[in-house]
Amino acid sequence: MTEDTVRVGKYTLESLTTGMYSDPKIVYREYIQNSVDSLENAVSLGLLEPQSMRIDIVINAEESIISIKDNGTGIPADTAAATLMNVGSSKKRSANNRGFRGIGRLGGMSYCDTLVFTTSAENESVKTIISFDCKKLRRLLVPGEYEEMSLSAVLEEITSIVTLPEKSEKHYLCVEMKEVNGFSDLLDIDTARSYIAQVAPLPYQSRHFIYTSQLKEFLSKNGYSIEEFPIFVGENEADLEPVYKPNKSRFRSDRGKRTVDEITSMSYFDVTIDGELYALGWYGNCGWYGFLSDKELSGFRVRKGNILIGDSKTMNVIFKEARFNGWTQGEIFIVTDKLIPNARRDDFEQNDAYYSLIDKLSNGVGLEIARTIREASLTRNNPNAKALREAERKIAEASAAVTEGFNSTVDKEKLIATLTESAASLNGLRVSEDLSQKKQELQEKIETVIDDVTESKNFKINQINSGIDKKSKQVLKVVSDILSKKLAKVLVDEIIEDIVSELNRK
Repeated sequence: MTEDTVRVGKYTLESLTTGMYSDPKIVYREYIQNSVDSLENAVSLGLLEPQSMRIDIVINAEESIISIKDNGTGIPADTAAATLMNVGSSKKRSANNRGFRGIGRLGGMSYCDTLVFTTSAENESVKTIISFDCKKLRRLLVPGEYEEMSLSAVLEEITSIVTLPEKSEKHYLCVEMKEVNGFSDLLDIDTARSYIAQVAPLPYQSRHFIYTSQLKEFLSKNGYSIEEFPIFVGENEADLEPVYKPNKSRFRSDRGKRTVDEITSMSYFDVTIDGELYALGWYGNCGWYGFLSDKELSGFRVRKGNILIGDSKTMNVIFKEARFNGWTQGEIFIVTDKLIPNARRDDFEQNDAYYSLIDKLSNGVGLEIARTIREASLTRNNPNAKALREAERKIAEASAAVTEGFNSTVDKEKLIATLTESAASLNGLRVSEDLSQKKQELQEKIETVIDDVTESKNFKINQINSGIDKKSKQVLKVVSDILSKKLAKVLVDEIIEDIVSELNRK
């Protein structure tokens, strides 16, 4: 059998584009994960410092253009055409890369009239521009027309390649979708930003998710370093703003009542099967009032390489009552190569490793969360139980502050006073026998936390690494104290965080 014997028809291309993905927004994920792989490669080769990585996404609804650009390795001119025109062929390996099947780059063809890749590699004085005429592609794929054309012939017909001069120090890949179809919601910047926030390997925003440092410490102790990449989104290059994961310590739940709830503590877990670590995860303990109103938060999110696999409902399967997944805010990080995302990345390949993972999660955290939800329902109206939950919340906030750092000495003194008051309230609380052990545990924890806060010298301004002198730092301490006296803590958190970030950037 020769290569000529097997003919790959043109309609395969339609299956790999329009037929592959149910949601147009998935093209953002596909191009982002390719950018992320390129950025990681650039860092490993010494082309970039980690803090210099960047992905810029411009969504220009007025001109119907979307561009996604990274400063990764780029593609050398002599391999650019072969790399970007290959279908279902990739040199990437699943163990090391998020995108490895060579399909995702075609995703944009279904939703625009022209798809353009512009790339340049370091030490090359040229850039390669490869354009796909997607409008012409749709004409060629009309059933009953051009039936004699193969997939490769169609690609050659719709593709143009141009080489132009470029600065030799440049290295990048830019994907442009021009004349984006109006029937998709790809040009809705708010919708796109929300999708990217949920899907992409982004940093947490610590002032909204106060357990960031604690979570990273747990992952690090278990040998896993969470991959985070700076992604900026805007309507043009001048108004690009960073995107963060949507996780929040404080949120609303129970769609009917829209009850304010918050994470009082974190539960961490690992999934180990036959001595091998498969996954690490977390979920937030809260009041468990009902379904999380914010769809960006609800449900366990499963990630590999910190990119979302599936959606908010993928882990419904680990609960006997699927609705309980929607009551949960948490993440599961896959660390084994035995679990492989399927081609659509809406789940994992259904192999033995997958079934073992689901079984372990179902009989572990799935049952645990269901039990916790039912217990919370039974004790919700118990005033003593409420008092214990409030003490637990204050302990969690204080522990997070010790890890994240204090805004000021004033902030620290306020926290000690709050904890001391809470300790006194606990001592005077009379509880039923079933809550007595919980009370004792909290009493011990609160005393420990009071000591931790008292002894801690972890102030956020000490996180400034730009080498400012002692006099300047003393001025900042005075400013921080005044801000903490005059403003709400949430505002001071934001101001101090911005100050530290700005000074470190300089």
